[in-house]
Amino acid sequence: MMVRVTGMNVHSKPPTRPIEDTQGKRGDILGAGLRLFDEQGFHGTSMSEIAEAAGVGAGTIYRYFDGKEDLVDQLYAEARAAAHESIMEMGFDEDASVRDRLRTTWRAVIRNYMECPRLYRFILQYESSAYLRRAQRAQPEDLRSPFQEIYRDGVEQGLFPALPQSVYGSFFIGTVTHLVQEHLNDGPELDEELIDQSFEMLWAAYTKASVDPGTG
Repeated sequence: MMVRVTGMNVHSKPPTRPIEDTQGKRGDILGAGLRLFDEQGFHGTSMSEIAEAAGVGAGTIYRYFDGKEDLVDQLYAEARAAAHESIMEMGFDEDASVRDRLRTTWRAVIRNYMECPRLYRFILQYESSAYLRRAQRAQPEDLRSPFQEIYRDGVEQGLFPALPQSVYGSFFIGTVTHLVQEHLNDGPELDEELIDQSFEMLWAAYTKASVDPGTG
């Protein structure tokens, strides 16, 4: 199915090149792994299947990766780096207001999710799996930015209630995932207007002045 990307600013830079387009045998292996993990899951995919899909010998894959766990971790690190770079390419300004930085991040993630859904599904799959819980080694601190800094500044400035960062992250990525998957499955079209309206809803949820479970 062709991905519909409508209403985007034609002057924006294109999203970061997908991992499938990385050159060389290592890139072929990463691209094959990304495709198979998306289609079959981590546990349902063997190294021999990845090697065959990449068009390399079964022994060749071990020249680049110690095993499947190492391949998955390296793929995740590159996927997060690509996602981070895409946000920077959308004109992210570290000196902008919390609202403007969050809006840029929101638009960049939605745009790149629509362009590279397999990449983002892999990131979500990894972060909800035992791979991340086993060891945080593939998630260096810089790849958590800029969302981490937005959260920190929002709390420090009194814009966001002091809830755990994971709560804000869940609101963000859960909404993005639902909107984009609906879009890709011929649901509501994610045009400029809907992207902006959905951001306003996110901002309103983030900036609620107080959280009192005893009210309502």
